Amino acid sequence: MQRNVHTKIPGTCGIPVILLLVVTARVAASSTGLNNIVTADTPSDRTIVFQAFTHLANDRDAEYWAGFKMGLDPFGQKFEWGVDHRFGDDAGRAVLQFKYALPLGEDLPTIATGVTNLGLRSQDRDVVGQPFKFGVLTHDFGPLRAHVGYGFQPDNDAAFFGFDKTVTLFERDLMLRSDFTQIDDQEQWMGSAGFIYFIDDHLAVESWVSQPFDDGDPRFTLKLNWAFTF
Repeated sequence: MQRNVHTKIPGTCGIPVILLLVVTARVAASSTGLNNIVTADTPSDRTIVFQAFTHLANDRDAEYWAGFKMGLDPFGQKFEWGVDHRFGDDAGRAVLQFKYALPLGEDLPTIATGVTNLGLRSQDRDVVGQPFKFGVLTHDFGPLRAHVGYGFQPDNDAAFFGFDKTVTLFERDLMLRSDFTQIDDQEQWMGSAGFIYFIDDHLAVESWVSQPFDDGDPRFTLKLNWAFTF
């Protein structure tokens, strides 16, 4: 889910993004972003987002994840933290994610840095992969929003960028989004296209398809999100 959230899940004003950052040979803990990339967005202050999601592909077994994330805005600063857990066979322990975002001012970009996929034990990292550290910039150009950044992970550094656009469908917000990231230790790129649809003020469904450009089967993701502010 996308952007900041208040007590409900509005569209263009503020939306929590729950993202599982997925690339070949890596599964990362969910962090606010688009489909397969992280952005500088965070949930609103004291907003908790619960999520459940699955990944389906011809070349691997289905994956099932659940978790939550929370936004905090102390003293005008924006923070995010969250926990995700993989279920089923070959499941890993909980993985953590943290983000700090800094709006540079009105009509200026927001920059952010953080880490996802932070397994606390070596056996957890054997299943879910190594931590993914990143820096990213997000800017609203009016007709659409753009995001660009770079991530650091052992043998899997990645440049990435993406775009999103919110429209109205049946009087509810529908966010269209697409992103592109390097995978396989920068040997190829993977693109994706998807959406988030806001069913009501607290519930949203999202889905996207990802396709490596040179080698690899498409991968489908389905996710449910529930958000509230306390």
